[in-house]
Amino acid sequence: MQRRTLLAAAGTGLAAALTGCIASAGDGADDADDGNSTTESTPDSTPTPEPVEAVSVATGERLTTVVGDGPASDDGALKPHHVRLENPTDEPWTARIDVSRPLGSGHVETYELDHDATVNVSLRIPADYEVTVTDIDSDAVATESVGPDSFDCNRSWTAFSPGDGGVSVSGASTRMACGPQVVAADDAVTVALGDGSLPTEAVKPHGLAVANPTDVAEVVEFAYETPAGAVAFGGTYRLEPGARVGASLTEAREVTLRVARRSDAGDEVSEAVTVEKSQFDCNASNTTVSLTDDGGFEARTLSTLMFCGDADAKNESSA
Repeated sequence: MQRRTLLAAAGTGLAAALTGCIASAGDGADDADDGNSTTESTPDSTPTPEPVEAVSVATGERLTTVVGDGPASDDGALKPHHVRLENPTDEPWTARIDVSRPLGSGHVETYELDHDATVNVSLRIPADYEVTVTDIDSDAVATESVGPDSFDCNRSWTAFSPGDGGVSVSGASTRMACGPQVVAADDAVTVALGDGSLPTEAVKPHGLAVANPTDVAEVVEFAYETPAGAVAFGGTYRLEPGARVGASLTEAREVTLRVARRSDAGDEVSEAVTVEKSQFDCNASNTTVSLTDDGGFEARTLSTLMFCGDADAKNESSA
């Protein structure tokens, strides 16, 4: 269970109130000279800090949270990348962490870490992440970027801790040689991309995948990109015959899937397919980029053919 603490500058409001009372209490001798005279208090110009609600992490405790329901796991061949808050000092440290990604929810929270306490954020989908940590007391900020290349067979992490007047950043990784991730024959890897904010309950997610229907295993590089070029999911995979890797797009946004493979002659062949916002409606739909026997690709979109509009409303508007 997470313990939340309300942090504030103790006594600030009380001190201001007492100051006002003392300043308003006139002197008896002065009152005798002028019965109409009054003494006004001087307002305290120091703003009262807003309370900060924080999750308390006790000494020796390690609190873990997960971002993304993806293929990376600590006991798998593809490891997640970990983002940590660590407090090696003897004083409590209050920090706000903001982990954002191109598609889908990230993680935003404020923590109060006692000595030797740790917060671990496990990133499970190989993608572009922006990580910002703010020291609540000093307002010092540190920002780091994490990309798909940070996800492989090695254990890796980026750590933030209190520094001299700021936020210190460090990182490390094991150094094993890693090959492409393997998707077994007739198996599939699927992730959810988006925050689930489809316009209505009737609007369906759109599937977008890379498949290998050939009889030969192939290595492909792929990236699901936003219009700004940020990678929401990407990597290098070895697809066995019948294998596929894909995503369910749960947010009505434009997404481009870029796929590349190498021909027998060593030349790179690529394909790009874009899913438009207009393709999200009441129909179940998916787009698949399939590898072909001649070293190329074939893209195809399949959809049910239900009518999703309101015929009566359209007729009334056109009358």
